[in-house]
Amino acid sequence: MATSDDPSLRLVTAALSDVGRIRQNNEDAFVCEPALGLYAVADGMGGHAGGEVASAMAMASLRRSMAAVPDAGFLAEPSLANRRVLLDFLRQAVLDANADIFARSQREPSLRGMGCTLDVVLVRGRSLFVAHVGDSRIYGLLGGTLYPLTEDHTFGQTLLSGGAMTWEEVQRHPQRNLLMRALGVYPKVEVDTAYLDIAPGDVFLLCSDGVHGLVDDAQLAVALGKHAEFAARTLIDAALDAGGRDNATAVVVQVAACSVCEPIRVGSESVRSVMASASLFADFSAAELLRVQRIAFGRQIKADEVVLQLGQPLDEVYLVIDGTMSVWRDGVQVGWFGPGDPFGAFALHQSDSDVVIKADAPTRLLVFPLDAVLELIQTDTVMGVKLARNTLRRVWQRFLQLSNQLARARNRSDAAQSKKAE
Repeated sequence: MATSDDPSLRLVTAALSDVGRIRQNNEDAFVCEPALGLYAVADGMGGHAGGEVASAMAMASLRRSMAAVPDAGFLAEPSLANRRVLLDFLRQAVLDANADIFARSQREPSLRGMGCTLDVVLVRGRSLFVAHVGDSRIYGLLGGTLYPLTEDHTFGQTLLSGGAMTWEEVQRHPQRNLLMRALGVYPKVEVDTAYLDIAPGDVFLLCSDGVHGLVDDAQLAVALGKHAEFAARTLIDAALDAGGRDNATAVVVQVAACSVCEPIRVGSESVRSVMASASLFADFSAAELLRVQRIAFGRQIKADEVVLQLGQPLDEVYLVIDGTMSVWRDGVQVGWFGPGDPFGAFALHQSDSDVVIKADAPTRLLVFPLDAVLELIQTDTVMGVKLARNTLRRVWQRFLQLSNQLARARNRSDAAQSKKAE
């Protein structure tokens, strides 16, 4: 067990790993170092000692990377740009680990084909940065509810995410657990990254599939509600009691205290629930909702404050978290937005506003810069397709609404002309 030394942030952490009841070697490895703000789990694979070597190399590479972590800017000003610097650093740290493992496997024939999964959490200030490759997982117990913060890079999950199969069909597929991404197998690997703000009471779990494959979500949630050390021990014991057919590793990070958060917490339950109900993010998984928030920031609007002026360039997508916004044209209110409604550049192209939009009451917005959204669409194919599809669907709905309004106006005009003629 360990606690953070930062007076404004107190984390209570614990980590345990067990070889299990079947395996002879433990190919899992972990890092749990509050002094570095670094937590990680790797699950090795490969013949002979290959898996152990790969997971150990991943942990060593991460520790070396921390010597040059560019966190000064973010700690001074946690802006979207400085957030991106740390996300890019974490992604590169994982890519460096991948390159190290692959290079060694090419040099040593006995290690050919070795690799590992990798999940990393980096804590800075009141923020948490995530990197993920493979089928180990990161969970968050947020507001008392357990959420998966990562998505398995398996063939089964690919079929599910792409809509090719239902969950029930995937469970029957013989190759559902086939890994689609892992460190060290190829010269390059795609890395998922995510970001969220943390608050007292949040609990995070990093674990190998020797835990999440044997311990159900209900057991995970109950365990994570206990003290960190007890939670880690409980999870490992539960995996062993369920057969212990694989190495089992659990790293628990509990936020006991941190400085006051912003009015809008990226990754919080209130933001997640609104996004989940919004048509713009229809069919997004919990992990996808988190990944898209890495490019988002919160904005609080006062009553009667104007958010968009007539003719103002639309270069951001806004999502109403709570409150109401009214839409005005030529001094007449023509519409309104409520929780879950997007506006601004929601058609995903830059243009100029043809209306005025202002807050009717104190309102909280989640803001997505358009250039970052377009980049996300290009780099995250599945999520990009979903977002583009939802955007086209909403644009079509707006077109139909405008067409209906125009038809009604024409009918009123025709009726008025007919009455005048009489």
